[in-house]
Amino acid sequence: MKRIGIPRIRELLPAIDSATFSPEVFREMGVFVVRGAIPPDVIDAWQKTWNDFYAAELSTGRKVNRFNPVAVDEVLPPTLAAMHKHPALLDVVEKAFGPDIALYNQRMVVKDVHSRGPVFLHQDSPYHIGWSSKASAFVPLSAVSPENGGMIFYPGTHQFGYLGDAGEINPSIIDPDWPTVSPSLSPGDIVLMNSSMWHCSGPHVDGPDRVLADIIYQPADDPSGIALLRGEWRTEIFLDRKSDLFVRSRVSRLVELQRELDGLRPNPGP
Repeated sequence: MKRIGIPRIRELLPAIDSATFSPEVFREMGVFVVRGAIPPDVIDAWQKTWNDFYAAELSTGRKVNRFNPVAVDEVLPPTLAAMHKHPALLDVVEKAFGPDIALYNQRMVVKDVHSRGPVFLHQDSPYHIGWSSKASAFVPLSAVSPENGGMIFYPGTHQFGYLGDAGEINPSIIDPDWPTVSPSLSPGDIVLMNSSMWHCSGPHVDGPDRVLADIIYQPADDPSGIALLRGEWRTEIFLDRKSDLFVRSRVSRLVELQRELDGLRPNPGP
């Protein structure tokens, strides 16, 4: 794949937003907005299930992950937990990855009363295991806009690949004129994003809670897949993702050091 520069990114920007998915544009830009891809009756059922679930389980307090407050860690109702299987989603992903598709993960990411703040610039791929050929399908169950914490994408940055670590990316390492997009979305739209794409989101300052499903798909030759969704498995080996993959690692050492530091801190007074 030819590495593209800012002039080519600007040229392709209008092409990333359409009712018809283009795998060629997606490969170059790393992000694509597919308008009206999910049928209205399906969206209505998903929204109702989410609203009932939120009112019953999350409205008075949810398990907020201090390291990723927008992620919903509670177990989803079956209707929502099966969103990744819908043919409209798989039809788009098949155009990107081919006929053999597996699931890597599915979760909800929300900007609600418990998580109104911004999310720093990052890429998802350093947090994954297996091969880097993965993509998130973001499916809005609410209106999404820059005002309620909509995502901001840096088209073309997936072509930088893995940056050597995970965390907040320094945007000054690229040209200050690098284009960004923050599409307003309606329920029924899909955003497909390469997992190496740089992205972030602003704070929720107005409007409804931002509610997105984040479904990570990958080709079925990746040993980290947890379910075959279409076609055939193209691997005979699989990673046991429920087990500790390392006896010792950078992350485990950081956890140990943090515990040691916490133990050295004086206890606060009464």
